[in-house]
Order: sequence, then structure tokens, then C-alpha cells
Amino acid sequence: MKELLKKMTIEEKLGQLIQIAPFFYIKDLKNELYGPAVDLGLSKEQIYKTGSVLGIGSPEEMIEVQKKYLENNRLGIPLMFMADIVHGYETIFPIPLAIASSWNEELITASARVSAKESITSGIHVTFSPMADLTRDPRWGRVMEGYGEDPYLNYRFSAAATKGYQGKNIKNDGIAACVKHFAAYGLSEAGREYNTVDLSEYQLKQNYLSGYQGAIDAGAKMVMTSFNLFNGIPATMNKHLIKDILREEMKFNGVVISDYNGLRETIIHGISKDNKDAAINCIDATLDIEMVSGTYMTELKSEFENGTLPIKLLDEAVLRILNLKNELGLFEDPFKGVSRVEHDKIVLSKSHLDYAKKAADESIVLLENKNNVLPLKENQKVFLIGPNAHERNLNGAWSWHGKRDVNENLFDLLSKKNLVHNIDAADVVVYFGGEKFNESGEAKSKTDINFNFGQLEEIKKLSAYGKPIITVVASGRPLILTDVAKHSDAVIQAWFLGTKAAESISDVIYGNVNPSGKLTMTFPRSIGQVPIYYNALNTGRPKNNYDNEYTSVYIDSPNTPLYPFGYGLSYSKFVYGEIKLNKEVMRENEKIVVEINVSNDSSRAGFETIQLYIRDIFAKVSRPLKELKKYQKVWFEANETKTISFEITESDLVYYDSNLKQRIDEGDFIVYVGPSSDNVKENIFKYSGRTKEIWLSLIHKLV
Repeated sequence: MKELLKKMTIEEKLGQLIQIAPFFYIKDLKNELYGPAVDLGLSKEQIYKTGSVLGIGSPEEMIEVQKKYLENNRLGIPLMFMADIVHGYETIFPIPLAIASSWNEELITASARVSAKESITSGIHVTFSPMADLTRDPRWGRVMEGYGEDPYLNYRFSAAATKGYQGKNIKNDGIAACVKHFAAYGLSEAGREYNTVDLSEYQLKQNYLSGYQGAIDAGAKMVMTSFNLFNGIPATMNKHLIKDILREEMKFNGVVISDYNGLRETIIHGISKDNKDAAINCIDATLDIEMVSGTYMTELKSEFENGTLPIKLLDEAVLRILNLKNELGLFEDPFKGVSRVEHDKIVLSKSHLDYAKKAADESIVLLENKNNVLPLKENQKVFLIGPNAHERNLNGAWSWHGKRDVNENLFDLLSKKNLVHNIDAADVVVYFGGEKFNESGEAKSKTDINFNFGQLEEIKKLSAYGKPIITVVASGRPLILTDVAKHSDAVIQAWFLGTKAAESISDVIYGNVNPSGKLTMTFPRSIGQVPIYYNALNTGRPKNNYDNEYTSVYIDSPNTPLYPFGYGLSYSKFVYGEIKLNKEVMRENEKIVVEINVSNDSSRAGFETIQLYIRDIFAKVSRPLKELKKYQKVWFEANETKTISFEITESDLVYYDSNLKQRIDEGDFIVYVGPSSDNVKENIFKYSGRTKEIWLSLIHKLV
């Protein structure tokens, strides 16, 4: 690639740093110099020097664009095609927040693998996924795109998705994963899209970087910057964030791309004074590719020609892009994997649909089941009503290739089995409500995340019939279900489950699937609790059992959430014994073995996710009340007891101090094990190894 770099002119190099839409290549630009073309400010000659494409519609379209481009590119450098393949290409999987509820890394990897295989047949080389933003505010519409509120799960699941996209050999059967949005975009103020983020570097490193690090440790080839500010400077041009933290501390040596028009938006932020200033600021921060704008090409040629900017800066960026194209095998075959025949063979194939069904099955969370009203017997009749009862589009946001017409809807599915009847003849009422697909995702922030008022009133009216009410909730975020829970006998959190949504919901209602999902984002009781998350710090005046008015409480609500992190019911009944430790004192370079007996005290086999949390009682900075450190998802046969074993090592005790150094301190630690963050057994051990600072790499030896 270095030899190719030597042959390139400055303008050809700058072109590699530009990403534009496919229609620029497949229309006659001589007659279309208006709209986006004028905004880009690129000539037809410059268009055929650009380096990558945002989005593509079909195998035929990709072939047409790549052919035309190569016919007009002097050095025959192939285009790289990128798209948002977030939870499926045409076979649509549950939204990431939903599949996170499966707590199944293998399933996350498999869903990404299927997505990659289908994408390759249409010529997509890079997916803008996983989204590794830690999210605590359900008002933000993009919580659906991430894995929730926990740093550890964010690390594990981002790594799992990256491995699935890229495969064992990215050149032969993978697409490059682009982890986003760097950094801390999930902390958008007031949950409002594109808004300011304000956090300390301590918080950034302690909680918010882990997801990105998980993807990087798993080999992610690209990182996308976020729209927000960090320390008053847009992430897109934040040299400390991109160069110092991402490239040097986190050891990322791949390509960095802006989000949509992010480079020019530094002007609107009031940091860059014009296009030239924006381009200089961003290239100096080592931003390699600008998405859908041509500013590098129009503004930086003279800066490199006259030596205002060092040519080394440009060469390093271009080399990173060329190396990625080479890793993807595009120089050997610019049309790698593109095939209408293969596309039609594997897209929505039985094996892919089977994966989608399994993912949907394991993503459903049972929130309420009063008097064991669920599962229904196979012949029980239902009155099915609600705005989602006839809805086929349960794919959720970021499913741009998903075909709604291949999806079943719940009403038709149950009607085929002669299970839907009028309310007088029905045994139970099933109300399928919640959000519509276009109520969550990018630019879908809300100030009110209460369950729809009109739907709630319908549920209340249905209670007059005196029949059990099962409420099924579709949503892309945690909704406030406080009143729904009061007026329902069972509540099923069904998210947006993708292509096989209706089948999985039906199977859970009728007991063909035993629900096993566990929440990875806390469900609040009321909007006033937001943001609410399990791994919070203690206050100086925590709520205790004694009578004291001056403690950290609400006067109109409990502090506790409606449904905590890690929560989810099952048709099985799991009973936890007491925690046993193999030692009371853990010394330097040792580990502690934690054991607990878990029994399935029922006649129904099923999965249980056993969760281990730790609390550092005394440290140099205040530490959370609980932190998830381990988990196991285990299958139990009916009436089976298993001994579950975990190992706690020094890496599980590491934290950042106020000097941004990772350290371990001597002292006591509480270990908790249970089915959710608020329902745990506990024991205590002491760490007596010498207090020491730890290099960054220790905490990330997880993949």
C-alpha cells in the first residue's frame, strides 16, 4: 500500500478521505449540479477520486457504481461501501437493547454473522455497528441501538457483535465493524438527540469507554465519532479524545470516520469558523473520513501543497484507509461476494430465520405474571386487541432492508389457530400496545416515556369484563409501566423483535417458549427518577430503615425502580442457596472461587441467568453500590439443582482513582449473587495484596 501511496497526487489522497452517496456515481452529474452536488462542491473529476460510499440498495446497484467508478479512477482504487446494518440486513433480529436481554453472547455473535453474510451479497463492506454507547436515559431514542446501562455487558456484547460481523477471516467472509459513537453519546443531556454531553474524564474512563474497548479488543476496524462535545470540543475534531485516548491509550490503529456531516457541524458548534478551519481541525485530530461532505477535498489541497499542514498527516490517514480496503480483499476483487444468485439463496433462508426466531425467543422479558396466569393452555381462547395486534412492522428502527410483508402479525397468527374470539367467548384478554416502530431510534427523543395514555384507558375499560388481562408491550426503550402493571395480570416486554416477532410472542404466551430475558436497562416508576441505574454511588445520607426525614428520598415515590437491572421472570421457579467462598482473604495474584447452589423448583425446564456483583466498600474514590462482574446463563431441567461456580480475580477489583490511574486497594469487598441486581445473596472477602496501580490493559483481558 505504501507503493500505491507514492503514486497518488494530493487530490487523489484527499479523495480517499471523502464518503458520499451512491447516486453521485450513477447519474449524469453534468445535468445534476444542484442540491447535494452543489453542497459538496465537487466536480465530476473529483467525484471519481472519492474513497467510499454511504449505503447501497442491491447487488446490481453496487456492481454498477463500482464499475463506473473504476472506469474513471486513474489508479483503480476500489470504493468501499458502508451502511447501517445494526440488527439485520433483510433477516431482521431483535433491536440491540432487546437482544441484550438474552444475555447470550453466542446469540449476539450469530446474529451479527447472519447480518454480515446477507450484507456481503449486496456489496456492503463496513457496518456502522455495534453502538457501544452506555445508556442510562430512556428519553433518548437511540437507547434501542445499544446494550444498556452496564459497562461490563457493554464490553462483552460489543466484542461479541464485532466478532460476528468480521468473522474468522474478514477478507473471505466478513464485513468490517465500525463501533460508535465515540465517545459517551449515550449521555446526551436531557435525552435529547445531538445534544451536549458533559462528563469528567474520570467518568468517561470508569464507565463509558468499556463498550468501545470491547469492540477494539475484538478487532474492530473502524470507529465513528459522536455528534456531541467532550470538554467543550466536538468529538469529531477533539484531538485529545481521538488521538490521545482512542489511538494511544486504547491502542486503536484503524480508521476513524465522522458521523453524518459531523465535520461541518463543528462550525455550528462555534469551534470552527469556516469550512477550511473545520477541515484543518479535524485532520489534525486524525479524523480519517468525513461522511457526506467534501470539505477535505475542497479546502486542504493548498494547505498540504504549501506545507501549512505536514504531508505525513495526510499520508497516515490515507494509508489507514488503503490498508482497510486491502484487508477486506477489495484490491483483489472489488466486487467481493456480490451476487444476486447468492443473495436470493441465503437472504431470509430457513437457517437465518431460525436464528432470528431463537434470538426473539430469548429477548422477551416477562415482567409480571400474577397468579401464574401465563402460560395459557393450548386451547385457551383470547380476545386480542391493541394498536400492535395487526402490526407487521415490528422490526424496529435501523432495519432499512427489512421487508415488512414477510412478517406475520399476531392477530393473523393466532386466528389461523382458531384462538382469537370475541370478548364474551374468550378466556383471557391480550392487549398488544406500546410504541410503533417509528417512535424510537435516531432523532426520536421523548419527554414523556409513560405508556400511552389512550392505550392505558382501554386496558382499564377491559378490566370490567372480569377476565385476566395480558399486556404485551412493544417498544424501543424502557417505558413507564407503573399503571399498566396495576391493571394487568401479566406484562410481557416484547421490544421490537424483528422478522419473527409474532411467532415468538405467541410461543411465550402459550408456553412453547419459557421466557428467559433479563433487563439490561432499568425501568423507572416515574419520569422524575430518570436517569436511574443500578450501579449508582451512595449518598452521604442514604435511605435507611430508621425514621429520618433528612435522607436522600423522594417525598412522592419510592427510590427503587419499577423493574431493576437484571430482572426478568420465568415459568420455572429458581431457588438460590447461600454463597460459599473458597477463602476469606484474597492475596496478590490469587483468585477467589464463588459457589452457589441454584435449584429449579418446578416441573418446567428453562434458562436462568445467574448474576455476580461486587461492592468495593472503601476506596480512594466513591464506588458503586453494586457492579456486575460475571454472569452465567444456564439451562436447568425440571427439579434440577446445579452448583454454579465463578472466579473473582484482581482484574475484577480494579477501578480508576482521581488521578485517572487504575488501581486495586486493600480492604473488604461484598460479593452478591442472584437473579437480578436487587435480589441477591451476599458474602464478604478481604483483599490483602499490596495496593498498586494497574496498567490499562489488565481490566480489558476479557476477550
